[in-house]
Amino acid sequence: MIANGQSIIQFMEQLAPRQYAFVDDPIGLQLGILNKPVSQVLIALDVTPEVVNEAIEMQAELIIAHHAIMYRPIKHLRLDLPAGKLYESLIKNDIAVYITHTNLDVAPGGVNDILASKLSLEHIRFLQEVHKDQGIGRVGKLPEQQLLSEFIKTVKVAYDIPTVRLVGDPNRMIRKVAVLGGSGRDYVKAAIFAGADVLITGDIDYHTAHDALAAGMTIIDAGHNIEKLLKPVVASFLQDKLSKSGYVTKVSSSELDTEPFRFL
Repeated sequence: MIANGQSIIQFMEQLAPRQYAFVDDPIGLQLGILNKPVSQVLIALDVTPEVVNEAIEMQAELIIAHHAIMYRPIKHLRLDLPAGKLYESLIKNDIAVYITHTNLDVAPGGVNDILASKLSLEHIRFLQEVHKDQGIGRVGKLPEQQLLSEFIKTVKVAYDIPTVRLVGDPNRMIRKVAVLGGSGRDYVKAAIFAGADVLITGDIDYHTAHDALAAGMTIIDAGHNIEKLLKPVVASFLQDKLSKSGYVTKVSSSELDTEPFRFL
């Protein structure tokens, strides 16, 4: 039995309930329809033209992605521009796009728990509470103190990244670690308040880095793309739910690297 798209999203929202999303975060169905049979689902971090082609090749009828394809109201739909071409390709191939963003960041078992688990953190709690019983980011402890320069090697292996940007002294000892997938510049103070020795996040700008240095806060900027680690976890979750419910729908994790930066 092939699952209906709406049933697939009901399973998805068991993992990442809509009510966990931040206000005005563009989550949910962004393009296409869900009321149709879906034999193949593709889980992606970003919906790029290459990811759309990947979906077309596997005959996927639904892409579930972390980053929205529409962040702001659309003023035009021009097929001679990159965004318009992307939408055109999705529509012509009857591929729906559903977004699960900050609700997946907040959710237990979601992005930030995945990132924390990759580092074997213990005694994990929220970095900052955003709902009555849930929070954004995670804070935990390493099994024992480590030299920061050695810990960075662990981070690069765990997150499958070639390099990081460091704010702080690589020779300091650390144990308490805060981690927040995506852009974390607004959570530096939360990491300080939580007593973290180091914050792992992405998209740290120049002035935020200076403020962190002045406050004695160490930051490992591992990049926004570390959120790619959600793909196999979400795919496995959905496949398990569908299979146990008797559906033959297949769920695949995108194999494409959507990191826009190249490290030379």
